Amino acid sequence: MNHYKNYKTEDLIWDTFFRQWVLSPTRENDGEWKEWLSENPEMTEKINLARQAVLSIQVKEPEISNQEIAKIVKETIARAKPVSTDESSNVAFQRIPFYHRVWFKIAASITFIILFGWLAKSGLNRNHQLSNVQKEIISDKLTEKSNSTSASILVTLNDGSKITLAPASTIRYPENFANKKREVYLAGEAFFEISKDSDRPFFVYANELVTKVLGTSFRIKAYKTSKEVTVEVKTGRVSVFAQSDPDIKNKTANHELEGIVLSPNQKIIYARDQIRMVKTLVEEPEIVIPKAQIPQFIFEDTPVTDVFDSIAKTYGIDILYDEQSLKGCPLTAILDNQTLHEKLTIICKAIEANYEILDGQIIIKGGGCKN
Repeated sequence: MNHYKNYKTEDLIWDTFFRQWVLSPTRENDGEWKEWLSENPEMTEKINLARQAVLSIQVKEPEISNQEIAKIVKETIARAKPVSTDESSNVAFQRIPFYHRVWFKIAASITFIILFGWLAKSGLNRNHQLSNVQKEIISDKLTEKSNSTSASILVTLNDGSKITLAPASTIRYPENFANKKREVYLAGEAFFEISKDSDRPFFVYANELVTKVLGTSFRIKAYKTSKEVTVEVKTGRVSVFAQSDPDIKNKTANHELEGIVLSPNQKIIYARDQIRMVKTLVEEPEIVIPKAQIPQFIFEDTPVTDVFDSIAKTYGIDILYDEQSLKGCPLTAILDNQTLHEKLTIICKAIEANYEILDGQIIIKGGGCKN
């Protein structure tokens, strides 16, 4: 992220990776930006200004031509009256908030107008453009398979990986993968079962997202006309990052899972029009441990903390709770046939608590035992 040192405020506003952090922070990108800011405190003012601008613009605007943008910018600057010498002397020792100053109003107006125009034009061209990474892939000789049937079809790659391609979907891939990495390009929906190869990571490029795995199973939905791109993990772990990520070369070159890392039963929802990523759980989480290890969910005066820990292990999902407030709280219930959400609802009702899903984890709020 060292190149951000040379960025101006308007450069930050135009930067997709920066907007993702502002509009939809995750533990991963929030940590990256906070660490970078601690190392570059001189950029704090620029970051704050750009952040305010991005947060202020979260609606779609009609298309604005370059001539219209130039005209409005010119009029905006013309309307801004400089402070006279007398006025300046009267307020020389006053602390004026930066957002009340003329220079900020001018900068903010120009920035908003430019960003409105950019959003409109990028929205119109999104389906006709490919990132540099995609262009590199498609420039090579690729095999293309499209599913024009009403049922899913199976595509087997030369490394043994299997792709179940949904109707109205297309997959592009090389007949033989390169020595260092395996790359495919998806338009539509597919379920991937990737053969494990720690020396050659597997990449799926789908609309604005890149999904990187070493060997696992997951589903991607990335239709060109859809407003969202989703990645859902069934087994193993995957990492997801935007094709506009400034560190994409490093993230695709090494063998580590970087970006937003997803575990079983977790998914990413990428809102294309807002350029936001949200990490959450799949709609119906499944049991991830072997069948022989699945416990009987029959509890009799069992500490509720043990119940939560058992469920968390069975579904491979972190369940966070206040151990002190739930300490010694017993639960008696039969939860064998319920879904995960039904189990949690029953438990929370019994201990007068509630739960929410945050960043792909389950957070238990409130609750306790009545003595």
